[in-house]
Amino acid sequence: IRSSYGRTFIPYHKSIDCLTLDVKSINVIHIPPRESYTVQAKVELSSADTVYFSPVDVIQSEKPIVMSPSLLHINNYTTYLEIYNPHDYTYTLPMNTLLGRVTHTPYEMHSCLFFDTSRELSSLSSQHHIFNTIELEPKSSTASNTIDKLITHIKNVQDQQQLRLILQQHMKIFDISKVTQANTHIQHTINTGDSLPISSRPYPRTIEQRRELQDEIQKMTQTNQIRPSNSPWSSPVIIHKKKDGGIRFLVDYRK
Repeated sequence: IRSSYGRTFIPYHKSIDCLTLDVKSINVIHIPPRESYTVQAKVELSSADTVYFSPVDVIQSEKPIVMSPSLLHINNYTTYLEIYNPHDYTYTLPMNTLLGRVTHTPYEMHSCLFFDTSRELSSLSSQHHIFNTIELEPKSSTASNTIDKLITHIKNVQDQQQLRLILQQHMKIFDISKVTQANTHIQHTINTGDSLPISSRPYPRTIEQRRELQDEIQKMTQTNQIRPSNSPWSSPVIIHKKKDGGIRFLVDYRK
């Protein structure tokens, strides 16, 4: 740095890659129910092309708002990020609320601004913008694909993103990669009167069909869908191959 006293040399801070800075809200924010809101936030950093934003877990657990990890651009100590209110009531975010933290990103990564930061703040209340996000934790690809298929009919990108955020909060429901079981204490009783138990013999099968049946029985036993029984009632089973290559296990109660 040149000055009237000559040149001044300032050493480069080698720990800048590990530097973490707080991101706080500048104004009091009222987020309408089930809507996203673009928030102007302050950072103790004059400018940066790309920083990685990580929401504070405590904020999201104690406050009914949703924020996504994202790449942000900082200009004049300010940045913009998206906050979603998933509830049926308006949520008020106080001034100077800690929203998360930003850290340095590698130089080969780039952030994208999806709106003009030079616009007046008053225009932000009527507009919603989407930021590029990064997933910190790997989610089930099966569940993600299922959610993507369910929202493909939504043409509005903003509406699609909002619905995806809601569905991702219940990711386990859409994960069909493994069998789940609903537990209930209800017991069903069928009154058969004085009728004798009906016991039907298994249908004849080839060696390959018997192997497929045994494999399917083993899978269902391991997932607690079925269990061994000594009941005098018995009915034959049918293995039906589905169009996607899977197997449907059917019980023939016609007799």
